[in-house]
Amino acid sequence: FQVLVLRDENSGGPGELRDARPLVVSDEHYWEFVKRHEAQHGEILIPEPNNVMQNSYLLLDEELRFLDCSGGGKVPSESILQVGVKRALQQSGFDLQMFENRGGVYNWTRERQSKSATSNTAV
Repeated sequence: FQVLVLRDENSGGPGELRDARPLVVSDEHYWEFVKRHEAQHGEILIPEPNNVMQNSYLLLDEELRFLDCSGGGKVPSESILQVGVKRALQQSGFDLQMFENRGGVYNWTRERQSKSATSNTAV
């Protein structure tokens, strides 16, 4: 992940617990880092710069409100307990197309190994 600074969360403002501004890197430096590490870790490296990450995840707070980060802060929706998921989701800022483009839909199945391949029996 690339560091994402959000107003009222980690931008160093009054009352905020964190200040992520010293950790911010430019897009150019971010992609240079990715490029340096692709050769060694390409199979497991999944780059997610801010423009991909920001609206392609659903975040819930402790009151079961979606957090809309599309405007540079975390704006809570109405609680799903009060208005239901469909209405609250409409207030989330979630970008389904970006979610799909970043590969957010996974195939959660895997082939089973044969019993003999997974056995720890000594011969």
